[in-house]
Amino acid sequence: MNLRFLCGIKAEYFRIRPYIKIFTMQELKISPSLSEIHQALIFDSPNSAKLQLKKSADELAALGAKIITLEVFGGSGIKPAIEEFTKDAQYPINWICPLNEKDKPELAGAHITAVKGAEPKFKRTPSGSAAVEYSDEYGSYCRTFGVTAPRATSDGYQHTIDNLNELEDTLWLFGYKYNDIARTWFYNDDILAWYAPFNKARTDFYTERKIFDGLLPASTGIGAPNPTGKKIMSGAIAIKSPSKKISVCELESPLQCGAPKYGSSFSRAVEISTPISRRIMVSGTASIEPGGKTAFVGDIERQVDLTMKVISAILESRGMTLKNTVRSVAYCLRPEYYEVFKAWMAKENLNIAHCPSFSIVCRDDLLFEVELEAFAENS
Repeated sequence: MNLRFLCGIKAEYFRIRPYIKIFTMQELKISPSLSEIHQALIFDSPNSAKLQLKKSADELAALGAKIITLEVFGGSGIKPAIEEFTKDAQYPINWICPLNEKDKPELAGAHITAVKGAEPKFKRTPSGSAAVEYSDEYGSYCRTFGVTAPRATSDGYQHTIDNLNELEDTLWLFGYKYNDIARTWFYNDDILAWYAPFNKARTDFYTERKIFDGLLPASTGIGAPNPTGKKIMSGAIAIKSPSKKISVCELESPLQCGAPKYGSSFSRAVEISTPISRRIMVSGTASIEPGGKTAFVGDIERQVDLTMKVISAILESRGMTLKNTVRSVAYCLRPEYYEVFKAWMAKENLNIAHCPSFSIVCRDDLLFEVELEAFAENS
């Protein structure tokens, strides 16, 4: 992999103050004219959030890069820093709150995605959902985050349909159909109480849109509240390439069965290929055995280990490893489980760019989940 790491150092976090951890920005060459910039931040305090975001903004400005999405993981303590950072923002923002702000350690961070070499365009639906489009010589990309249904309803099935319709309308701002989606995110408040209606609604919606006849998007489905109080906050990445120079295909997981076999309508991963690069987007992945049952119930160390082995197997099937990681999120059912993930990385001599989140996985016996994105330039 020939990622160009800014500042001339490897992609590992370093301390710019005793209490601040920051991962190096990574520049991904998507096409001869276009680069994406990714940076994961982990906040140890409200002050560290303010300092890191200011430093990132300065570095991006120096590069001539423009932010296209911001993902926030954390509670009210980092609100002033985020509000200051985003006061003039047009880009989509996804904000996922912790299950309980009183529980310690507090897990908080942010992931910034920016582009260099393209002029992003921004639009909003009448309901306020934001989308961004950027293009290169191979095709165009549309991203949206922070999508919520225009109305609130206690009916989980109907609220899911409403959210999917709003997600579709948001992409249509730039002329993208739901069939153009490569990857989705669904953050469902109190997910365990209504996961079955959510899955049924999504499957029905996908059947009506004939999604199963083409590409089934990779996805994350996590239980987490959001500042709006709506039942779902969602997002997506969609791609169009009239020249066919960008291709998207589903990937199987060598160590797991397909999610549709137990009622969830998403693929385990997708690979996005261009003439000069490949990107793998791995869906939210947890400790699930090949038959679909939860493995190592009650054992966080073994669940973390199996989760990462499953992801590694997907990457290795396409000639990549965890060292190719450019973005990931570690979802932890308890805040202290994050220490187990850090211990696993230390044991494996890895320091994967990531954000931590205190969230519920889609089963009550799953303690940990990771979503991950890896990238490699073609040799």
